[in-house]
Amino acid sequence: MDRGDKPKRKVQLRIRSNTALIKTRMCLSEHPFGTVKWYHDARYLLCRGKKKATAELGLSFLVYNMKRALNMVGPKRLIAAMNG
Repeated sequence: MDRGDKPKRKVQLRIRSNTALIKTRMCLSEHPFGTVKWYHDARYLLCRGKKKATAELGLSFLVYNMKRALNMVGPKRLIAAMNG
């Protein structure tokens, strides 16, 4: 048994005992994160630490939302809206 098995086992036990909670979590928060990760072809965060990981996720969501806005309204209207 390697060192990675014990934490993995604890998570699996928590999931089995809280299936309703896990389903709620997956519905509420996992979808946006999964979409952004898929969009950037990211499998994991590059930064370590809460502050750095938060900044990395913030930038990823900003880029994702800007790209969506660009596709929805077009570049001219987006630039006009940003200029006020």
